[in-house]
Amino acid sequence: MNREVVATKGRAFLESGLVAFLFAFMLLIFGPAEIYFVNVSEFKFVYGEFVWIMSGIAIVSSVLIGVVVSFLPLKVEKIVLSIIFGLAVAGYVQIMFINEGLDLLGMNPEGYQIDQQQAAVNLLIWLVIPLAVAALSFWKEKIWRSLVYFGAAFLIGIQAVAWVSLMLSAEDIAYHYEEGEWYLSGENQFKVSSDQNIIVFVLDYFSNQYVEPAQAQYPDLLDCMHDFTYYDNTDCVYFGTYPSLPHILSGSRPAPTVSVNEWCAAIWQQDKAKNFYQALHEKNYVTNIYTPDKDIICGTNSVGMLQGLFSNVTNAAQDFTVNYGLLAKTMTKMSAYRMFPYMLKPYLYTEMSEYTNVIVPKSNGVSHENHRYYGHLLEEGLETDDQSNYYIFQHLSGIHVYDTGADGQYKEESTMEETARGCMTILEEYFNQLKALGVYDNATIIVTADHGGPRDSQVVFFIKNAHEAHDEMVVNSAPISLGEFQATIAQAAGIDDTLYGQSVSDIPADVPRERTVWVRMHIDGLPDVPKYSGEGMSVSNAYCGFTYTGDINALFEKYDAGPDVVIPETDGFF
Repeated sequence: MNREVVATKGRAFLESGLVAFLFAFMLLIFGPAEIYFVNVSEFKFVYGEFVWIMSGIAIVSSVLIGVVVSFLPLKVEKIVLSIIFGLAVAGYVQIMFINEGLDLLGMNPEGYQIDQQQAAVNLLIWLVIPLAVAALSFWKEKIWRSLVYFGAAFLIGIQAVAWVSLMLSAEDIAYHYEEGEWYLSGENQFKVSSDQNIIVFVLDYFSNQYVEPAQAQYPDLLDCMHDFTYYDNTDCVYFGTYPSLPHILSGSRPAPTVSVNEWCAAIWQQDKAKNFYQALHEKNYVTNIYTPDKDIICGTNSVGMLQGLFSNVTNAAQDFTVNYGLLAKTMTKMSAYRMFPYMLKPYLYTEMSEYTNVIVPKSNGVSHENHRYYGHLLEEGLETDDQSNYYIFQHLSGIHVYDTGADGQYKEESTMEETARGCMTILEEYFNQLKALGVYDNATIIVTADHGGPRDSQVVFFIKNAHEAHDEMVVNSAPISLGEFQATIAQAAGIDDTLYGQSVSDIPADVPRERTVWVRMHIDGLPDVPKYSGEGMSVSNAYCGFTYTGDINALFEKYDAGPDVVIPETDGFF
């Protein structure tokens, strides 16, 4: 091979490698970095866990593509490079000008929903740009060559500057695991009292509208709930795990005009929370709260402020296992979801569990995902404590992610109905183990959800009081809400519940009751607000109140008609 040929192949390799690196840099380096740094508080792993892996893949793949393309015939080479460059440009346009209000963190259990007309127009853009670049390569080759190579260098350059800026401005938590950090321990997650137990299962996103279709597919869905009373007209009060979870745990109503961090710091110091947990402790109750979402209940404040309230607050050292293969796959998928056209986003939508499973505590971690909790329940089994009564608040992933089969095991392509059945399989096993230990009958058990959907903001609420038993589940249509949660727990523990308002049993079924559901929304005309963590802007800017009297159908009508009250937010959680 003579020098001229070598020089030509070398130039072709450098040029094609540059274009390939543009696409790889956007997909594997800059895209994951922007997603990570803008949402760093949502991830449990640090940036150094994946940046070198992704960068290595980007460089190696670019070199390989450069080598292969440099040996292609000139016409084929131009077409291939035009397509790669055109797709990179289309991805840049998609990110900068087309994506709007994109859910990057997998918050919607229904996945990504596309508007077919909008998706068709979007797809047309993705077809036109590469075809136009390819046509230019045969019509004006010199202009094409300058556009492709200088364009690739320019786009790499401006995104590289943004990448460096993101890394330099990132908080320390993006690079270092906190030592001595306070957290909620899962060490005693499968321990119950041999005497008195109040056990609460919160199945995330379990709307009461899911019961009927799930029961149609699985007629035995609620067989394990025969000793329970089902309140089928339960209002969640607040849509979203935040602020619903801190609301029901603390008894305090959110204050949208106060920042998230300020509110989360204040509610645990207020008498309503302090007196409630003190009263439980005086009744010899251990108060174990199991949720991995510490930011949901504390914001950026330390979990250490929950000492004296929750019994399982600790700062004991933890070891973690990082699944690097899943980490690289997840970050690539999230980046592709952000970069690619609407038509492909449903297939690239990244569920919450996909990135929460990347890093798993070896010890003391809280089991939250349905299948992981079930696996530990089967493996470890429940055990009893003879020294204390137990108040257990167990937050599971529930229906928020469709990743649970009817058998309670992990299933990647599950459905809402299967996941609902899987949740009941897990509960049935738990109840059976309580019965085997002889503590089921004496236990008060509540199965509910923190929220449903924005429109169907009613949730499941089942309760079995101590010594309650019947052959078939009782259905009660009293207009209750999660605002009665604290009083209901107090009643079960023998605490003076009049201090905390009405319990669910105090709400008559035949008396109309006005209730208000609050939904975080984005209202045009109101200013956008920052996220509580300081990482970009929130997807919402107001709390919208929907006041209704009646059942879920009355709520549907009110929601469709629009909110009665709109309160601007100071900042937003999501």
